[in-house]
Amino acid sequence: MNQKFINCSLFLFLLIGGCDNASQVVNRTPQEQEELQQYLTRVKKDLVYVKGGTFWMGDFCKKERNGGPYCSSEKDTKPLHEVELTGYSISKFKVTHEDYKCYLKIAGLSEQIFAHKFESEMLSDMTYFKRSPAIVTWTEANEYCNWLRKESGQPFSLPTEAQWEYAARSRGQYILVSTDNGVWRSNAKDGRGENYATDVDRHLVEDSLGINSILINFSVDKYPPNSIGLFGMAENGYEWVLDWYDPDYYSRSPVINPQGPAKPVIKDDDSGQYLKVLRGGNNPDPSGDVGLTFFRGYKIKDNPYPASTTVRCVVNSPDPIK
Repeated sequence: MNQKFINCSLFLFLLIGGCDNASQVVNRTPQEQEELQQYLTRVKKDLVYVKGGTFWMGDFCKKERNGGPYCSSEKDTKPLHEVELTGYSISKFKVTHEDYKCYLKIAGLSEQIFAHKFESEMLSDMTYFKRSPAIVTWTEANEYCNWLRKESGQPFSLPTEAQWEYAARSRGQYILVSTDNGVWRSNAKDGRGENYATDVDRHLVEDSLGINSILINFSVDKYPPNSIGLFGMAENGYEWVLDWYDPDYYSRSPVINPQGPAKPVIKDDDSGQYLKVLRGGNNPDPSGDVGLTFFRGYKIKDNPYPASTTVRCVVNSPDPIK
């Protein structure tokens, strides 16, 4: 498999905790209930409303270029197909590791626990910076959004692929990279990123702190947002979406509010698990596909070492959340 499989053999995490019991009833003290309400208020405050509309989903370059070349050689980003979405809201940030830990505490769940000391040390390195993304499996991500739905009474969920791409492209515009100006921008003199983290940025941290550059995740708000106010949609961690991965799904996707395949499609032979879609990128290469707005990554839903897989939720309401 190519880089789209996002090989994580370096990150030998063995997750034995998590959110399997996110639906359990929790008896809270008045103080704990107040903490929950403050948490939910903060989550809702960070939502960005995305007005619904119609757009062309997938590798749009041939259409934009009036029959010119595609931007990507990947077959699973084709065919370009029309999609119509109802309005929704989406978090402006990936969920931070601090907020994820707070959620586990409020929900009465166990903290993420790893089998070996070195695995915990690696996770510590990945979450070294304040407000860096939580590192979660698909199930953990899905349980988190479901918990928000249960506790808030609002229809929180993982975003669908279509919702994620529409938002990353600032409501479906022909934007390749979800940055403040639609491109990767780095300083010509020192190579540091101005709107995303480059290898230079990561190696500087490695030199100063001794953290392996591959493990580094920066604060979720370190770089500017895209034009509708969403941060980190191009880098700093792949993002889980609702859809099962099917490389041929675009050829039969419904036009209105596609949800992905109804059943799992592609099974990983090594683990026996089926694949879920990942969007965005972790340490993207401007010369490659990873990090482009229409890039489709994938990974098994419950990888025991979920390195660089993150979450942000949507609210499936056609009106802004107050």
